[in-house]
Amino acid sequence: MAQHQTRPLPSAFARYPIPLELLAALHRASEDDVGSLVARMPETGRARLAAYCTDKDHLHRLGLRIAGTCDEAALVRVAGPDAGASLYAQSRLGDALAS
Repeated sequence: MAQHQTRPLPSAFARYPIPLELLAALHRASEDDVGSLVARMPETGRARLAAYCTDKDHLHRLGLRIAGTCDEAALVRVAGPDAGASLYAQSRLGDALAS
């Protein structure tokens, strides 16, 4: 039976480390400020950041918020097919519950 990879692939982070200064700024930022901080980033960078954050317990909610700014294809490309699709769905679940 095939096992699905629901965590981002290690290659998602290997070549493109996430700057600690960016993580610190995002962690301290309000929800509105998070949106404006990541709005200037290219989508692939946002997808990498979302995958990284959702893989960390204390940054999971932040990662889902960032993933909400990405399309599914970018998340799949960065995190892998199963993890990317799962991340996309989870990031939209909060929007559906809030409506």
